[in-house]
Amino acid sequence: MIVRSARWGALLLGASVALLAGMGAAAVAVGPLPPPRLFHGILPIVALLLGVIVLFAGHVSYPRVQNLRVYLAGYSIGLQSALYVVFVGLARYYTDAIPGVPSGYREVVYLFGVLIAAGCTALPAFPTYRITRLVTHALVGVQFALLALVRLLPASFGFVDRLVPERLLSWPVLGVVLLAAAVVLSNALMRPQTFYLRGAFSGIAVLAAGAWVLPSLLDAIGYGPVASDLVALLYVCAAPLFLAGSILAHILARMGHRIAYDPLLQIYNREFCNQILAEQSSINTRPPLSVMMIDIDHFKQVNDSYGHQAGDRILFNVAQMVQKSVVPEGVVCRYGGEELIVFFPGRAGRDIVPLAQRLRASVESMETHLRATRISVTVSIGISDRRSVRYSLAHVVRAADKALYIAKENGRNQVRFVRIKEASR
Repeated sequence: MIVRSARWGALLLGASVALLAGMGAAAVAVGPLPPPRLFHGILPIVALLLGVIVLFAGHVSYPRVQNLRVYLAGYSIGLQSALYVVFVGLARYYTDAIPGVPSGYREVVYLFGVLIAAGCTALPAFPTYRITRLVTHALVGVQFALLALVRLLPASFGFVDRLVPERLLSWPVLGVVLLAAAVVLSNALMRPQTFYLRGAFSGIAVLAAGAWVLPSLLDAIGYGPVASDLVALLYVCAAPLFLAGSILAHILARMGHRIAYDPLLQIYNREFCNQILAEQSSINTRPPLSVMMIDIDHFKQVNDSYGHQAGDRILFNVAQMVQKSVVPEGVVCRYGGEELIVFFPGRAGRDIVPLAQRLRASVESMETHLRATRISVTVSIGISDRRSVRYSLAHVVRAADKALYIAKENGRNQVRFVRIKEASR
């Protein structure tokens, strides 16, 4: 299935880079000694609120998008921010109760941020709810336990101080940069069928790795020193803010997808077709534009002979064959029943006749297997085009429908092309 409205999320990745640049600018502006009120009051409270918000957003997302990755990311980033605030941001209020913050604790938090992004990239998106809860609770539980143990038992985890970069060109910096780059590259190579989530997970990796490197980078280019603890607080504010916005964008895109797509055929539905005809979609409808009408021959007989389940499967296979044959040049919609319509922006009708002939032949040679039965069907295709703005798209569709009627009247399993003026005779 090719989901044309599913976007990779490049804007979200760009937003994460902008947030990271803002964190750097804020750290430089504040300097190495941030005001106590900002450092111990405002930022921790903001981070805690944002952490709770994104944790809640991840939790309530499941009934709407049923996506393990969103569920896990919301819980993990929310918990990470909340724990950092409790264990570090507000630690001055109970300094006598627990040991001081261990060196390398910030970097452990950043590492979990990159690992969360990597896990959300690699895990399957749509397991059952039981598996989603099991995986999320297990991974979040491990994260909680490790963040708590490193903070409360620093003597047992002295090796984490090796994660602190002493300079820009060091093994910790190289390692986290390569890990974040692997997350971004992995998302870039996968199909963007997740409605902005590829860019969202890449953005989380960029924020975490960037916060890790930022103090050393600013110092190396002459803008340091900056307060590394301030950068960490800025990160636990920026990460949940970014993820909450990403989840919202994902949910809105999914809603738009459900409104515009036919759930059986997995192509655009009649409602989206009507938007194109009313010229209220993003499809370029200026001349030249061609319209192809496709109808499955004798489809009622297929339903009567083999049942509606077989009819649905054949209709799906034909729709996917049409989609495979015309995308990205054409936009496929279900017009009604077993009729499909394809819009070809920027193409004249005569130019797409060869494509239509190849599509007709492909459907004719295709077989649908139902138990021990092999079922073959043919299609009739009508084509017309819009060469002037004087004619509405409705005129073009009527002409294509006329061409389809001629194809069916003359024996079916053929392609016919009719111009608007010829159709009006």
